[in-house]
Amino acid sequence: MLKHLLWATDFSETSQAALEWGLALAQLAKSQMTLLHIAEAEEARNEQLAAEHRRKLEEIAEQIQQKGLTVITSVRPGQAAQVIIQAAKELGADLIVLGAHGHTSFKEKLLGSTTEQVLQNSPVPVLFVRERCEPKFNHLLVPSDLSEAASVALDYAANLASLTKAKISLLHVVAPYEGSPEAWEELKRETMEELRRWSSRTVEPSEVPSIEPKVTRYHHAGAGITEFAQQNAVDLIIIPTHGYSALGRLIFGSVAAHVIYYAPCPVISGKAEAFRKAMEG
Repeated sequence: MLKHLLWATDFSETSQAALEWGLALAQLAKSQMTLLHIAEAEEARNEQLAAEHRRKLEEIAEQIQQKGLTVITSVRPGQAAQVIIQAAKELGADLIVLGAHGHTSFKEKLLGSTTEQVLQNSPVPVLFVRERCEPKFNHLLVPSDLSEAASVALDYAANLASLTKAKISLLHVVAPYEGSPEAWEELKRETMEELRRWSSRTVEPSEVPSIEPKVTRYHHAGAGITEFAQQNAVDLIIIPTHGYSALGRLIFGSVAAHVIYYAPCPVISGKAEAFRKAMEG
């Protein structure tokens, strides 16, 4: 896990922010890094622009090498998402590091962006960074619907927490509850107890500093997750997508996409099999 990180860049502000997080993880895990730039149509026709981008990539590589890490660079032509996914497979990367760009509408974000295409098709988890913030790993958040995919994401988070000494909040979001305050407290207590039992079947308590179950009410799971992260100083969210059917991808993928675009911190996401592959590598 975290043996080989693939950073894909278009030299934008968000991709530079993503590099800072990827580099922080690489230094913790002593990972190899590949710096990838995709030369799309305009660049392929402009040799001066292509040369400038190759120079920038080599300069960044030299800076990282000075920190004692092994770095290789790669410039490949093609469509961004396809090139990133193919490079990850060929290079044996176990984490893709990507800046998540904003778009004009959530529908465009969900259905049409490079971010969504990589999220749904990557063979390994993807670290999405939307804006520049200091890389910290003190508090990890794992949203859970008590599914197998969430269990795999928790296992991945526990591995990361053992490396970074982070605490983990395990969050379950329920629909707005119209019962009495007493009934809500009872439901919350029962749900937290179920979260404890569920998490103990996935992770030995001794393996991580702390796993604390949390329950919140919200009309939309993604919004509940991002609000919890904002209010509780979460540094990094680890959330799975569910890919069992076309409908499943749309519903659960939209929650992950919402979190990626609106969370106050970076997000690691991917399908359950992507998290498994990363841990087995």
